[in-house]
Amino acid sequence: MRVSVLSALAGKFQPGMYGLSLLVLLSHKLDYATAALVASGSAWGTVTTPLRGRLLDRFPYARVLWPLLLLHIGFLGLLIVSLDQGFPHWALLLTALCASVVVPPIGTVTRVTWRARSTPAVLQTALALDAVLADIGFMVGPVLAIGLSRAISPIAGVVTCAVLMILAVPLVLRNAHGIAFERSPNRAHLAGPLRRARARWVFLVAALFFFGVSVMEIVLASFGSGSKVTLTGGTVLSIIAVASVIGGLAVGGLPTTLSQRLTQPSVIIAVIAGAVLLMAGLLALADWSVYLACVPVGLCLGPSFVAIYGAAGDAAAPGEQAETQSWVGSALMAGGALGAATGGWAVQSYGHAAALATAGLAMACGALAGTRVARQQAVEPQAEPLADTLHPFSDER
Repeated sequence: MRVSVLSALAGKFQPGMYGLSLLVLLSHKLDYATAALVASGSAWGTVTTPLRGRLLDRFPYARVLWPLLLLHIGFLGLLIVSLDQGFPHWALLLTALCASVVVPPIGTVTRVTWRARSTPAVLQTALALDAVLADIGFMVGPVLAIGLSRAISPIAGVVTCAVLMILAVPLVLRNAHGIAFERSPNRAHLAGPLRRARARWVFLVAALFFFGVSVMEIVLASFGSGSKVTLTGGTVLSIIAVASVIGGLAVGGLPTTLSQRLTQPSVIIAVIAGAVLLMAGLLALADWSVYLACVPVGLCLGPSFVAIYGAAGDAAAPGEQAETQSWVGSALMAGGALGAATGGWAVQSYGHAAALATAGLAMACGALAGTRVARQQAVEPQAEPLADTLHPFSDER
């Protein structure tokens, strides 16, 4: 478990640091708008995560992760050289896209490995720990990226991301060593997890939930202004992040039965939807109430990720664990992208309270979709947990 934590933590810094470090590096040579456009290539590259997840399900992890790492480092080096040599913007964008397409999916491997190593009694605790580490990565990562880039060199943040990835790959492979993962060399259907109704409902839950989270982030970041990011907004978001860590730790420490009931998507996402709607109502009455209302929102945020990743693992067919978890990540990113665009428009057009209400309603729809996950569980064949079918010390290879 200590190796699991180290490998997971090394991978959790990447999402919060990589895009921002890339933006800092590019903006040193290009104007800000062009730098943001080129850096967006890294976001578009995340769309291919399910393809890498399918490779993980089909081949041994080492045969997938090492080539991806070498390609990722190579494209990063090519991007730095191209930027220094003044290559055309389209070439920089294409290189940034390629570097993101081949990023080793450390988060996917970590969740699948923890699921394989955990018994049902401690699975929720492992997923809660994963959510807490993600919160820490998103809290520390951006500060570390900007601090290194400003204190040392604009390239320092990107180099740090590369070093963390070089450390994470051998750690995650060592953590996965000895586990006889079930492979799927011959697929019955090209769509993979998308052919299963239960998995599709989980992906919809993830997209609607993170749509609401992104709207909420955009709204609160401009709290007190409405037209630009404010220090007050950053403070509110920090309170939510700290509360999310506390919520993740709390749900990981609850008794197994209670934790499993609480982290059903239909339950915990309904609770966070209610908390966001309460925040919207209080904000319409008094601005200062946001500081109090954001605490219950944050306490539910970490457990919501536990519920989504746990439901994805339960819905995965044998031999499709990695691809299913990858699809969840893509659904979260897609919902977040739509939420960011919607949040900015809603704040400008209707104000903070109405925009927050939109976030709460989206999460409520996600909770309703979560009820369909439970119904599909009753009608679809139950996939046995990987931890039960393939014991970590099994001789099966």
